[in-house]
Amino acid sequence: MKGDAPHSTLHTCVVCMLTGKCRDRCVTPSAPNSSPSTAASASDPRNKSSTCPGSTGDRGSHDQAEVILKFSSPSWYEMVAQSHHLEDTYLNYSYLIEKQARDICMKEFVSNESCHNFGQRTVLYADGDSDGEVSQSEFSNMFSLLMQREFFMLLALNDSESTLDILGYCGGFYAVQKIKYPSSEVFGSDDHILDVLPTFVLDDISEILAPALGQYGEHAAKYLDHNFRQVRVPGWQERVDFINQTFGILYDFSSQYGTAVRCCDSHLGNYGISDTGRVKYIDMDAVMSTNAALLDLSYRQCQTDEDCGIEHYEDCSSTCDEERGRCRDVMKQDDLHNFCTSTMSPVLLDRTVVSDLGVDKKLFKQVTQLVRECEGLPLFTTVEEFREKGILYVWNKFNRILRAYKTVQ
Repeated sequence: MKGDAPHSTLHTCVVCMLTGKCRDRCVTPSAPNSSPSTAASASDPRNKSSTCPGSTGDRGSHDQAEVILKFSSPSWYEMVAQSHHLEDTYLNYSYLIEKQARDICMKEFVSNESCHNFGQRTVLYADGDSDGEVSQSEFSNMFSLLMQREFFMLLALNDSESTLDILGYCGGFYAVQKIKYPSSEVFGSDDHILDVLPTFVLDDISEILAPALGQYGEHAAKYLDHNFRQVRVPGWQERVDFINQTFGILYDFSSQYGTAVRCCDSHLGNYGISDTGRVKYIDMDAVMSTNAALLDLSYRQCQTDEDCGIEHYEDCSSTCDEERGRCRDVMKQDDLHNFCTSTMSPVLLDRTVVSDLGVDKKLFKQVTQLVRECEGLPLFTTVEEFREKGILYVWNKFNRILRAYKTVQ
């Protein structure tokens, strides 16, 4: 790939991906469990993840699916253009990409069996033309993508229902499913118009609207008020369902490759809700294994605690050992703490829950106490403790509170 070749090739690929008319040109990975000799064709419905939006995968048809097209990074051109000097010019590129993928996975997860399987799956994704072999250009393309954190994590967790589906890739671009409803827009309370209005205005909004709407004032005001508040304030059961699904994501992320996966930028806006109501984690830029996060911190030099954060993310931060001048390999909080603060609290303890939804004050108080208890839980040092004594403890207690309240009713 020299000169303008990457740009012209990418232009063809991107147009191909967006139109869906690319069955013979785009990267369509073989079925993950198939051998090279029995690899599924581009139109074979056995394909789990196909670059062409018009192809069919195990998770349903993508014929009408909306996608988001992402570009790995500007450095992709430099990486893919670099020649890969190999000791043996006849080296099998299928073997090489499997080895590279396994090595990258081991640095992240330190799990021999899981990373071995990931390496084998990567070979199938790299084999863009499904001819049973990985060419040098296919190797270079896949290797450059694996070096980008978001793509690597999406591919590593592509079997998880908690993450976005990779629908395919082409050059430095890759397509993921589009989630229409960011949770921050559904449950967030950052409506600045409402925030600056006095309380009495919010309480009497229909009475204020009525005179301005003339002869149809009373009925129109009630209609607008009802629909305005309906969009503004999601129901209690909707909030409960969302929290239960996000607990499921947290548990799922604690079960990957034998270690917990950390979300270093944990906030409500990083969850999204699909048309079917499925909640997914939608931003993988700051997602990494606990192993990788702690290793990153342990190599950092510091003078104060402010020097001990991964990039600018407070959610994955440590404290400074001033005597050694290095960051400690123990984080100040885990994903459960962050989840309770940045997700449970704004969704369940919003000011509208009691005033507008009519949630019983005793139930609200119990949920508030649970959130505060969750925020104060100790740091667990093992994955098993984190899952059992952390996530499952809070999740089960949350549902026990809800069941007890229904029984009393």
